[in-house]
Order: sequence, then C-alpha cells, then structure tokens
Amino acid sequence: MYTNYYPASRLFHGSLYVMGTRLDALLFGDHSVALNDLWQQIGSEVVRLDKMLSRFDNQSALYRINRDAAFYPVGTNNELWAILMDCKRYYNLTQGCFDIALGRWSQIIFDEVNQTVFLDGQGLYLDLGGYAKGYAVERIRLILEQHAANRALINFGDSMTLALGTHPHGNHWPVGIDNPYNGLRIDNIRLCDMALSVSGNMPAHPAHIVRPDTGDLVHDKKLVAVATHHPVDAEVLSTAFMAGNANHRAEWIHRFEIKEYKIYNC
Repeated sequence: MYTNYYPASRLFHGSLYVMGTRLDALLFGDHSVALNDLWQQIGSEVVRLDKMLSRFDNQSALYRINRDAAFYPVGTNNELWAILMDCKRYYNLTQGCFDIALGRWSQIIFDEVNQTVFLDGQGLYLDLGGYAKGYAVERIRLILEQHAANRALINFGDSMTLALGTHPHGNHWPVGIDNPYNGLRIDNIRLCDMALSVSGNMPAHPAHIVRPDTGDLVHDKKLVAVATHHPVDAEVLSTAFMAGNANHRAEWIHRFEIKEYKIYNC
C-alpha cells in the first residue's frame, strides 16, 4: 500500500493492488492524518469485498459457490445474496446482455426463501468481474460521503473512475482514455459527481466478453465508455454495451440514467 500527501495542492494519494488490479485515490483536504485514516478505511473495505467476490481466491464466498453449487445448493450471506439478486435485475434489464453465468443464466437456480444457489450444469460458474469494481466503488463513495469528503477521484484499474466534486484547480476532474492497441489518447472526459466505466478488448485480453444470446466471444477491437451517477450502472452497462446491439443500446439509453456513452473503434 502506497500513500503520500502533497501539501501544496492539499491532495492525498493512496494506492493499493486489489481485485487483480490497482486502486488509486486522490483525496482533497488539509489534514493528512485524517485523509490517511480515510484511505485505510477504503482499502480495508475493498480488500473485504475482494475476499467475498473473487472467483480465484479459494477462501472467498464466490469461489465456494463455484466449487460446490453444482453438487448441492450453497447458502450465501445477506450481502452476497443482495448482489446476486442485483445481478439478476441487471440481467433482466439488459435483455440478458449482462450475464454473470456467461450465457448460461437459465442454469442458475436461486432459492429466495433459503438464499441458496445451485448451478445446474457441468462447467458452469459465476463471474462478477463486470460488477465487483462498480460495487466496490459505490461502497467507497458511501465511505467518502460519511466523512464529508466531497472532493475525490477514485481510479480502479483505469477502467472504473469515480469523481466527486471538482479538481482543486478546475471545474471538473479530467480523465483520459487511451487506445490499448497503440497507447494514443483517444478521448478526454470531464467528470464531476459522476462515475465512468470503460470496457473493451485489448491486446492482453482480445476476446473476453461473451454475447449471451449466441455464446460467441466479442472480437471487435473497440472500447465502450459509459458515464452515470451510479458506479454499478456504469460498470454493468459498459460490459453490456460491448455485448449488445444497436437496438439494445437505444433501449438502455431510456431505461437507465446514462449521462454519456461513447464507442471507440480501435
């Protein structure tokens, strides 16, 4: 975990590797000790979520579902159950274009009375990769609001950004988007009290998003950026926009409170 405070700009910088990527926070204020304490709370919360939502950590609740739920219904805690029900809501709202079962949603059996999950199919597993960072950033926002921290920039893996208030020396937080295939800047987004999520294919992961209706991988060399007031909406929709078609996108614009969305051909 890295921390530094810059008195001249009154900015605190905290950095942590978690959820398989880097989390950076810029927090504005006069008291470095208080900002460091706030950053420690943020880091602890995201580590806690990673321990619950990672499908790679053999101690996580999601790993246990993926390991055992093909054999018997697996119980969940209240928070994970609420997350899975939220994923179900997004699945319905996006006509199946957001699917944590990668095209096999119909094979998940939820018991809402007992809060259990059963996976009815060989090789079936749940992947919260298109949801977890958005949820984590929403939890970070709640922590910041509880401490009246109304100027902050959260950057999670260069794919999920939360901007609260404005930059200390401007009327927005500037966020750049780079083309992963050549490293050139393709856009600059101005954010103020907004979340931005960017999804797409890149050289290291050229086809990692599934079209749930066909089960085919999305091979398009493109990025999708979605800005909303809600981090989870942004995270989910940036993935869904990659998998959906023009008709889907036209409907989602009216269904969700989307501030801005862009598609970049790389």
